Amino acid sequence: MKKKLYYIVWLFAVLFIVGCEDLEDTYDEYAGNGRIHYVGKCSNLEVLPGWKRLKVKWKGNLDANIDHVKVTWKAESDSESHVLFLRPKDVVENNNLVDSCYLENLANAVYTVTVSNISVDSTESIVESAYARPYTESHEDLQTFTRGIINFYPLNGRLAVILDDVNENISEMNLVYWGSDGEQHTWNIKEHMGLRLSLFGEIDFGRDYYFLIPGEGEPGIDFSKEIKIQRKGKLPNCIDEINFEDATLLKDEQVWSAGFSQLLLKQYGGVTDEIINSVETIELDYDMASFQDLLYFPNLKKVILGKNRYMIDGYTSMNVSTTDVYKGLLTLQFLKDSREGFTVERYNNHYFGNDFESVSITTMEFMGKIKPGLLSEMKNTNTLPKVVPLDTTGWEVTCTDTVYNGYKTNGAANLLIDDPKFYFEPGLTSSVKVFEVKFDMKKPMVVKGFKIVQPTQGTQTDIKYLLPSLKIEVSKDGYEWENATYENGGINIGNTPGETTFIYVPEVLQKSVQYVRLTIVNQYVNATSDGSPLFSLRLGAFIPF
Repeated sequence: MKKKLYYIVWLFAVLFIVGCEDLEDTYDEYAGNGRIHYVGKCSNLEVLPGWKRLKVKWKGNLDANIDHVKVTWKAESDSESHVLFLRPKDVVENNNLVDSCYLENLANAVYTVTVSNISVDSTESIVESAYARPYTESHEDLQTFTRGIINFYPLNGRLAVILDDVNENISEMNLVYWGSDGEQHTWNIKEHMGLRLSLFGEIDFGRDYYFLIPGEGEPGIDFSKEIKIQRKGKLPNCIDEINFEDATLLKDEQVWSAGFSQLLLKQYGGVTDEIINSVETIELDYDMASFQDLLYFPNLKKVILGKNRYMIDGYTSMNVSTTDVYKGLLTLQFLKDSREGFTVERYNNHYFGNDFESVSITTMEFMGKIKPGLLSEMKNTNTLPKVVPLDTTGWEVTCTDTVYNGYKTNGAANLLIDDPKFYFEPGLTSSVKVFEVKFDMKKPMVVKGFKIVQPTQGTQTDIKYLLPSLKIEVSKDGYEWENATYENGGINIGNTPGETTFIYVPEVLQKSVQYVRLTIVNQYVNATSDGSPLFSLRLGAFIPF
């Protein structure tokens, strides 16, 4: 037993001695002619991209035979490598042996960079290599650096701007323009990026990022001259600060939102310069992501909010808008500030609230962002237009779910009865279902529009059954269908209890047709005891006129 213990101790001693020799990291070996010394190599090579240069970083070696460090770099298009020789770091001056150098005046290319150690007898160590591409004017990542201004809108010698969020990579960012006084002016974009909306210095409502420049009383902007954005900052993987090429704001740049594109399609059939320049009054009734596209209409004089939402007294507060209140109110204020005689009429407290708990008319006034009296309140004074319904005697009404054909209980033909006690409700389903209701008018008729009424029966406390949109098509023969209006798809309708919506067929689209097809989709209204979803819908009246 003692002899075995002796051999074990002896074996550990030998392994320890061998391990210590390996720590020298000089790649010593034994050959037939004696000991061969390999030059200690560099390690931890990194090549970091900068502006038209690369930073090469590595860890040196303790090998006393190293005379200098060899750095090479070569682009894909170079015929041969560039070479740089450096004195190695001394352990006395840098105990971790980390060294670095810069390769300057580089082109837009991927470079192969190598680092090796050379001994006094010119023996080269094992070569470490890496690849990197410096940043230049041609680097695609430069396009990712923000210009600071997401959207902008010229307004009679002033400029409305929506700013990007501030970030740590921005060092400087300024808007530079020529004023009507012939002088050059600078507006600090970065300084405004970090502003917050605050009520009484205590309640924070988020970012403040929408501005009209220059301020009141200051010289206007000369739009005949270039407006530029000067930018300085860093890209995430770049070691250097970059003076970016100036970004130019083009006066005719327009980025229309989907909501306004759909609005113009509905009312005018599309977006053209002729239409945009001719519009003086715009009526907005349904949710828009934002109102800012109103600033694109150069001759706009009036905006009317909610006039075509015919709601029943007592239900107006049930309409909850998802329109951005902050941008909506500031857009209207900017129009009022820059256009003499501009007015805004609002019906039924539409779009904007008046509370202190969120961004609203009240809080925006208290914070000084809008002026009192921006909106002329019309309350619920809009009256139903007079239309003459078509004679529906003898019409045949069918549904894709034949259980609800005709005038059966909750059947599709109830849509032709303008009475709140009658409505179409095709029952509960366990998944989303599309229903098509076809009206055969039995003879060709010219349809000028449709009166749509939401039911009140059974929906006073449950508006989940009420549809927000539907699709209407017409046909001469019942086989070939086309949209009744310019809209290709869902048409927005009011969805508060008892609300009436009028959908007008544009005059150029009015023609004799015999069939009308209504397409609607049920929606989530409830769940079973085990949590399974249930879907349904209710629609009060659908009356062609």
